[in-house]
Amino acid sequence: MAENNEEKKKNVKKEETKQASEKTVKKEVKKEPAKKQTKKAEEVKKETVKVDEKKKDDTTFKKVVNQNNKEKSNHGLLKAILVLIGILVIIYFIFVMRNYIILNNIYEKAEEYKDLTNYTYQVRGVLGDSSSVYTVTRKDNVIRFETKDENREDREVIIWKDFNENEGIVSFPNQNTAIVDEAQNIMSLVSDLPFEFADANDGIIGITLYTLIYSEEYNGKDCYVLSIGTEYKKWIEKDTGLVVKIESGNNTSTEVLSIETNTVNEIYKPDLTGYTIKQ
Repeated sequence: MAENNEEKKKNVKKEETKQASEKTVKKEVKKEPAKKQTKKAEEVKKETVKVDEKKKDDTTFKKVVNQNNKEKSNHGLLKAILVLIGILVIIYFIFVMRNYIILNNIYEKAEEYKDLTNYTYQVRGVLGDSSSVYTVTRKDNVIRFETKDENREDREVIIWKDFNENEGIVSFPNQNTAIVDEAQNIMSLVSDLPFEFADANDGIIGITLYTLIYSEEYNGKDCYVLSIGTEYKKWIEKDTGLVVKIESGNNTSTEVLSIETNTVNEIYKPDLTGYTIKQ
């Protein structure tokens, strides 16, 4: 009997051990999927981190590439601008050198008249609707200037200046009046109009920088046209360097009608008989 009880106890203990073992196994079996899920989650997390890092690397790479492309583009643009500036500088240099050569040639031709003191020339001046003819005559230090309005005969003026005697007269023949004064006090005359470039060497450098020069025939004469701005133009005969026409806009112009040199024998002083004299 005692042996049976002892046997039963052993069997019960075995059964309990077996049940405990089964429970442990069941717990381990339950835990296994959880571990697998955790491991999978960790793997997914690692993959996500890798993807994020790859995206981050790609973004950084793209930024670097874009920055490099931008810098290359800026360098290319800067290079193109510098090349364009260089081309413009070369073109402007050629423009200035061409002007200097032409103007220097004009000066050399006109220099022949630099010390000329015997000449007569006639010009027509147009100012809007008014037109006048001017005649300038010089012999040594005596100069006579006459102007007549082509539309009104009563507008005639004679200016006479003798620098040897320092005498000057401004007479108005139609009004029989005259102003007498020292020659140096009488208004300036345009006595050097055609010979402007005869003594203009000092001014050549200045006008080479901004003057457009081209060729054009005027009154059968081969001329250079000096165009300054949009309105001011000057025609200069190539063979002589003499100015033959000037336009200054607003229907204003001066046209040289004739020039003679070394043909003047005498310049007459205006006869003021019957004139009202003003000092």
